[in-house]
Formats: sequence, C-alpha cells, structure tokens
Amino acid sequence: MQLSEALRLYLLVDRARSTQLTYERMLTRFVADIGPRRKLTNITPEDLDSYIADLRSQRVKYVDHPTRPAVREPLSPATVAKWVKTLKAFFNWCVQREYIARSPARYLSNRRPTRIGEGKAARSDEVAEVLAAARYKPRDRAVVWLLVQSGCRAGDVAGLRLDRLDLPHYRAVVDGKGGKRRTIHFEAEAAEAIAAWLRVRPEVEHPYVFVSTRGKGPLTSASVSQIVRRLCRTAGLDRTLGAHSLRHYVGMTLARNRVAPAVIQQYLGHSNILTTMGYCAAVEEEDLRAASKLLSVKKQTPVLRLEPRRARGS
Repeated sequence: MQLSEALRLYLLVDRARSTQLTYERMLTRFVADIGPRRKLTNITPEDLDSYIADLRSQRVKYVDHPTRPAVREPLSPATVAKWVKTLKAFFNWCVQREYIARSPARYLSNRRPTRIGEGKAARSDEVAEVLAAARYKPRDRAVVWLLVQSGCRAGDVAGLRLDRLDLPHYRAVVDGKGGKRRTIHFEAEAAEAIAAWLRVRPEVEHPYVFVSTRGKGPLTSASVSQIVRRLCRTAGLDRTLGAHSLRHYVGMTLARNRVAPAVIQQYLGHSNILTTMGYCAAVEEEDLRAASKLLSVKKQTPVLRLEPRRARGS
C-alpha cells in the first residue's frame, strides 16, 4: 500500500474535528515531504529519525499554518513532540490495520518539556494585564474570564451553547476533546462577564454563545486563541500567550494550592491522570518548607498537662 492511500484511509476515522484537522495538516505535509508514492513497507526508522532531525533544525515555524503567518524562529520542543506523537499514532494505526508488521516510528524519542506548565503557563500578572486589555470588549472579556476560571480548552469555549449554559450555578456543559461531554465550573466574575456579553450579543441563527465579528458565525477554536494573542499585544506583554497558556495557568494554580490531583484531573477533563501529574511535578523551595512544617513534632504532639498529685486524705 502506498503512503498516500494509507493517509486517506486514516483520515476517514471518526474523531474530534480539531484533532482531525491537526492530523490532516501535519500528515499531509509529512506524506508530501517523504514521498506519497512510497510504499508503507519501505518507510524505515532511519527515515523518520531524519525527518524529526530536520524539524528540530528548522528555522521557520507556522509553515502552512491555517491562521498564523510564518515566523523566522525554530520550532519549540512542544511542537516537535507533537509531530512525534502524530507520527507514532499514524504508524501504530497502520500496524493495527495490518498494513505493516511493525511501526517504523517505534524508536522515535518524544522529548517533551520536563513539566507541563513550565514556560507555557500564563503568570498571574499576565492574566491581570490581559483582562485589563479586554475591559471595553464584552465578548473578549467573557472569553478570557471563562478560560482563566474554568481551565477549558479553546474548542470548549468555541462550542459552548446557550442551552448548556447555567450562569446562576456557575457551570456549563461542553463537548470536550474526543467528543467527551463534561461539566465545566467557573466563578462569579466569569458569570458576570458572560452575562454582560449576552446583553449585547447580536441576533444570530446559531445557538453558540460566542459570535465572530466576521460573518456572525460561531467562534472557532483558532479564533479563541487569536483573541488571547491580540489582547497580549494590546497589553504590551513581552511574550504572546494563547488559550492553552491560560489552561496551563489554571492547572498550575490548582497544583500550587495543593488541590488533590484527582480533583484537578476532573476539573480540567484529563483522560489520563499522568497528564495532570505534570502540573503537580512543579516543586519550589517554599513547597519543601511547607512540607517540612507538616512534620513538626511540636505541631503534631499534644502538650501533656500534668496535674499535681493530691495528698492522701485531702
């Protein structure tokens, strides 16, 4: 079977729309680069090692990206890790379908950043600046408040429907990653910001909460991140954040406040708690001192108050 035919069949698999678009964009480029007419059985581990090495040495990012212009910068480690993950998924699927006996991607090393939120999470001061930049933009302010309090993904915000929004109880139901329906939670600030947006939301025929200023259609997940990036520029931040940076901010905030990993997992909608543990792995000196204080003998041992013995006959 030719590589291009395997890709065509792979893209027929039913999966979340955002995942499908990512696979289509990345794997179409991979197939074009390595040769669409090559047979699957002729793809070797060395081919893939060379391909990933080329990605790591690449000096232009956002090539063929649907929304971002190309920038003369190297690919981030997280982006390269995403390529490795995508190639592994594709060739593992080929093995499952018995198109090939073994995956040529089995030896690829996925060198991810050591901690999920490290270098990617927005800081609290950055969140405050982004919110300040959105103070005169009801839609954008509602989007940011929802992101920084619920920790939901950009696609969750884009797909939020009016009939699944429960503002009095500070919650909403979303169809998350992989089509998994779950409840997200937020607080009064997000509820008030959403209510303020709904008061000026234009009349449209679709049921989605957030409306694009162009064509009045619903927002896409890409446009949600564009809103955050635009606000970063308005705020004059020294780096550009996206919607996922705010999700990492939520995960790091919960972990730093010693919320149980199982609770963080449910709050963020992680299917695997190992993903959640990436946030909990961020340890600082103050955490070690707090842990030490929990073991204080003086704090844990009750003080024994000895009453003097009474004399006999008294």
